Amino acid sequence: MARRAIHLHGCALPHCAPPPAATPPDPPVACAFRAVFPTRHRIRTLKHLTPSTWFGELRDLLPAASPDLSSSAVARWPAHALAVCPRCGAFVRSGPAPHPSPCAVCAAVPPPFDAARSLFAYAGDVRAAIVAAKYAGRPYPVDAVALRLRETLAGRWKDLIPDGAPPTVVPVPAHPRKYFRRGFNLPALIASRLSRHTGLPFDPLALSRTQEQSPQARLPGILRHENVERAFRVPRGRKVPPAILLIDDVYTSGATAEACALALKSAGADFIVVVTVARAVL
Repeated sequence: MARRAIHLHGCALPHCAPPPAATPPDPPVACAFRAVFPTRHRIRTLKHLTPSTWFGELRDLLPAASPDLSSSAVARWPAHALAVCPRCGAFVRSGPAPHPSPCAVCAAVPPPFDAARSLFAYAGDVRAAIVAAKYAGRPYPVDAVALRLRETLAGRWKDLIPDGAPPTVVPVPAHPRKYFRRGFNLPALIASRLSRHTGLPFDPLALSRTQEQSPQARLPGILRHENVERAFRVPRGRKVPPAILLIDDVYTSGATAEACALALKSAGADFIVVVTVARAVL
């Protein structure tokens, strides 16, 4: 009788073939591209990018050398201390903070939230830390950043919070598919730690994201509001707190903050202050 072939791992059964060779990892460019442009959104997103800017846009998403993310380094990140629009928090290039009157955009069409503030400009180590966390899975200094936010809320932002019932900290939600791809939602991590440091109530389920659109970071400003229209909702039967501190990582066009505020106010919220770690300077 002919001997059966014995596989390397010691099993003679025919269905126990040795495992296939491991597939080599994709290059960093492919990983970054898939992280930012999910398959069904790539064509729609790329048609808004010209060939001359496509490679530059993708290169910006590739993780650079990690910045120093120690608590002492984060404590030295320069906070924006110049004038801002008192409504949307838009940075003003000169003058003391806050600016006495709303910017032209807010004067013409006031946003649905009551105020917005951003601690840093989206540049340098601040930007590098967020990009590395979201697109390369690197650790983010959540505790140190939350401490900087707490200090600012207790200091020069203290007038943003009305007297009375303390606001509830609510993070901007991620779509479930994006959450499971990354394994975390950065605004929720920051909001949770901020709640712990301030003692404010925390409600990570006050909002849900029901649609996964093209990533906001890769769209021109004119398309961002359309991209998040009706993307957020308050779960049925959930009671919305009257005062809300809405937390996000980056404020760019304000489209996401406005969409979230509309959903929350439609469900009964009275007062919403948007707080972000950074703001893109357009």
